[in-house]
Amino acid sequence: MKFSSFIAVLITSLSFNVAAHDLSIDQLVFSKAWVKAPMPGMQMTAGFVEIENKSDEDARLVAVKTNISKISELHTMMMVDNVMQMRQVKDGWVIPAGETLRLAPGGNHAMLMGVSGDLKGQTEVILEYKIEGLGWISVPSKLHMAH
Repeated sequence: MKFSSFIAVLITSLSFNVAAHDLSIDQLVFSKAWVKAPMPGMQMTAGFVEIENKSDEDARLVAVKTNISKISELHTMMMVDNVMQMRQVKDGWVIPAGETLRLAPGGNHAMLMGVSGDLKGQTEVILEYKIEGLGWISVPSKLHMAH
C-alpha cells in the first residue's frame, strides 16, 4: 500500500495504547514521546520520539509543530571543527521501511523555541509531526520537568 493511500484509512486505523503511550497510525508507530521542560528563565527546549515504520515503503518526517512554542523545527547535532553544533534539517528525515527513526537527546530532535505559558502542573503536551503523504499526526508527549 502506498503512503499516499494511507489518508483514506487514517481515521479507522488510529489506535492508542494508553499504558505504553504508543500511537499507531496504520504502519507507523510513535513511542517514547517526551518533551524536556524548559529550564527556569529559558524559552526553548526539545522534544523526542521514536517512529517505527512497519510498512514495506519508506516514510519521511518533514516537520513538527506544537501550541506551546512559537517556532518548532527539526534539528540535528553535528561535529564541526571539533565542536558539536545544532543545525536545522529542512528536508526532514527518511524513515526506511522496517526501521525506526529516533529523536533523542544529543542527536536528532524537535527544537521548540519561544515556549510560552507556564507549563508547571502539566504532565503532557501535544507535538504534531508531519509525515509526507499522511499530514499532521498529534502525538501526546510526556513533559519531564527540570530539577
